[in-house]
Amino acid sequence: MAKEFNVSVRTLDYPNLDFLRAVAVSFVYAFHLINNFGKPAIDLGRIGVLLFFFHTSLVLMMSLERLSFRKEPLFRSFYVRRFFRIYPLSMFCVLVIVMGQLPRAPWWPYATPSLSTFAANLFLYMNLVYAPPVTSVLWSLPYEVQMYVILPFLFLIGRRIQSGGIALLWFTSVIAGLTLPMLSGRLDLFSFGPCFMAGVFAYFAGYGSRSGPLPPWIWPISIIGGSAVFSLADASGYIQFGGWATCFIVAIASLYCRQLNVSFINRTCSLVAKYSYGIYLTHLHAMWIAFVVLANAPRIVQWTSLIALSIGLPFALYHFLEAPFVRLGAFCANRLSRPRVTPIPATI
Repeated sequence: MAKEFNVSVRTLDYPNLDFLRAVAVSFVYAFHLINNFGKPAIDLGRIGVLLFFFHTSLVLMMSLERLSFRKEPLFRSFYVRRFFRIYPLSMFCVLVIVMGQLPRAPWWPYATPSLSTFAANLFLYMNLVYAPPVTSVLWSLPYEVQMYVILPFLFLIGRRIQSGGIALLWFTSVIAGLTLPMLSGRLDLFSFGPCFMAGVFAYFAGYGSRSGPLPPWIWPISIIGGSAVFSLADASGYIQFGGWATCFIVAIASLYCRQLNVSFINRTCSLVAKYSYGIYLTHLHAMWIAFVVLANAPRIVQWTSLIALSIGLPFALYHFLEAPFVRLGAFCANRLSRPRVTPIPATI
């Protein structure tokens, strides 16, 4: 008989996860910044997105654990919260890009999207209808949204099976990633399945439930090592396997490395992680303004504008749009979670 997973809410901070998220968005940012001036030697952007996929699934497993502990309706509460977390900011950016006729990237000319392409970008299902993203970084969000649908099921399955079963699920995701996308391009979500499943594996293997034996400095080295494996695989024509291996290496390292304990690094990474969604969605147009709109301006003006926009846009969007909608999502989820009380008719 399957052994039920013992849920114990993990309430500690995890500086390593903030570090990972900060590294992921920094990789994407650096890749696109280098791309303004020439072809990058390493696809840091792809590595960053795959690290995001691992991070997302691990963090959301812990979020599902908290919902389960509070005995909230698991699926309804999770989906409501994720909708308000992901869609308001992405929808706002899509509307601004289309209405302002902004290019996909600084090096990409503007193309007017069809109504169907606009709708696919607005609701994040471009991969299902083969629609191009209106901004290059938006390509990854449909996979995250579609994975949200699956994660609660994986959480419930994982609670009922032993750790060996979780490893089997990861191998199953590898088989699915090799076969299902060949049947239809609309199933290419499964080609990223092992990256997401690495986070699920790390969660059920006990991430955060104990202190690892390895010193904290091994954590950044493992991320660098995983990135090197990806680069070697990419150069050899095995980019898919490289991505899966990278996320699995990071997953294993996450289980054995102690949390980073350098306060300056932790504070900086926590700050970058906090604004990372806005950084991810806006940095291309910050670069477009700095290097295309201000192409004839002095270099000092271009770089000052880039820095100001790269900080200012995510900061403003977080505090005026992202955070309020996250709070609204939590409020709606809590309201939906309250049991309905049937009023007792008054007696005379």
